[in-house]
Amino acid sequence: MISAYAKNGRVVEARRLFDQMPYRNLVSWNTMIAGYSHNGCVAEAAELFDRMPKRDAFSWTLMITCYTRNGELEEARRLFDRMMRKEGKDPDWSTFACALSGCANLAALQVGTQLHNLLLKSGHIIDIFAGNALITMYARCGRILTARQVFDEMVSVDLVSWNSLIAGHALNGYAKAAISIFQEMKKNGVAPDEVTFIGLLSACSHAGMVDDGLELFYSMSRDYPITPVAEHYACVVDLLGRAGRLGEALKLVKGMPIKANAGIWGSLLGACRMHKNPEVANVAAEKLFEFEPHTTSNYVLLSNIHAEAGSWGEVERVRVLMKERGVWKQPARSWIEIKNEVRSFSSDDSTEPRAAEVFMVLRVLNAQMRNIGHMSDSSLLDCG
Repeated sequence: MISAYAKNGRVVEARRLFDQMPYRNLVSWNTMIAGYSHNGCVAEAAELFDRMPKRDAFSWTLMITCYTRNGELEEARRLFDRMMRKEGKDPDWSTFACALSGCANLAALQVGTQLHNLLLKSGHIIDIFAGNALITMYARCGRILTARQVFDEMVSVDLVSWNSLIAGHALNGYAKAAISIFQEMKKNGVAPDEVTFIGLLSACSHAGMVDDGLELFYSMSRDYPITPVAEHYACVVDLLGRAGRLGEALKLVKGMPIKANAGIWGSLLGACRMHKNPEVANVAAEKLFEFEPHTTSNYVLLSNIHAEAGSWGEVERVRVLMKERGVWKQPARSWIEIKNEVRSFSSDDSTEPRAAEVFMVLRVLNAQMRNIGHMSDSSLLDCG
C-alpha cells in the first residue's frame, strides 16, 4: 500500500500509513525511501534514511539514486564515501549501476568518471550490469569513444550491451556507425529485439537516412519475429517528417494497426513546425491534446506554427484554448554540472547572480544566428 500510494504521488498518505505500522522491517523503510525518491522528496528521504535502525546495500543504493536522480551529485558522492569509509560497507553492482544511471540522465560526466574509477578499485567492473550502465553514461555525456572502449573491455556482453552502444551512437549522430554495430552484433550471433530497432530508427531519423530507416522498419516483421510497437512508428513518423514527407507520415499514422499515442502525434507536430505545415499541424495537435490536455509545449508549438504562417486568428484561438483549459507556460530552465553539482537556472532567475550575464550572452547568440540564417526550431530566448 505504501508503494502504491507513493507511485501515484500520494506521499503524504504513504508516510501516514508508514507511521501507523506497529512493526517495521527493513523492507518497510526501503519502500518509504523509494517512494520519497520517486516523487523528488530528497530531504524527506534523507531524514528517513538517517533514522533507519539498520541498513542494507539496497538502502544505500536507494538514497544514492535519490540524490543522483534529483541532481544532488555532491551529496551522492559524499554518501558513497560515507558508505565505504565510515560505515565499512562495500557498494555492490546495483549501487554502481543505479548511480551511473542517474549520472547518465543528468549528463554528469565528472561524477560518472569518479564512479568508474571506484568500479575499477572495487572489482565490480567485470559485472555486466555495471558495464552496461557505464556504456550508457559515457554515451549520454558525449564520450562515445570511451563508451566503445568500455564495451570492448567487458569480459562478457549481452543484448543490453549492444543496444546501449547502438543507442549511444544514435544519440550522438553516428547513424552509419550504429548500423555497422548492428551488423557486427548479428555476426556475433546476437538476435535484435524491439529496443535494438528503436535505436536504429532513431539514428536514421536524425541523420536523414530515410531509405535505410524504412528498410530497417519493414525488416522487423519480415526478417525477425518482432511486431512494431508505438515507439517504432513514432521513429518512422519522425523520419518521414524530418524529410518533409508529411503526407506519407500522416498516411502511416492513420493506417497503423495500433492506436497512435502522444509520442507519434508529437513527432508529427514537431515535423510540421520544421516544414511549416499548419494544416497537418492542426490534425496532429487536436489528437495530441486528447492525450496531453495540459502539456504547455504542445500549445506553444502549434501557436508558433500558425504565427510563422501569419494566421493570427489561429494563434488567438490557441491562446483562448490554453486559457479555457488552465494551461500556462512554465519558464524554461537550463542546467550545467559545476564541481560535482548540477546548477539549474532560468534567464530571469533573480536568485542566480549570473543570470543577467547568461541572458545577455543568449541575446548575442540569438542575434548572430538570425543574421546568418541558422535559427533553430525554437528561439534560444523562449524562456517565458
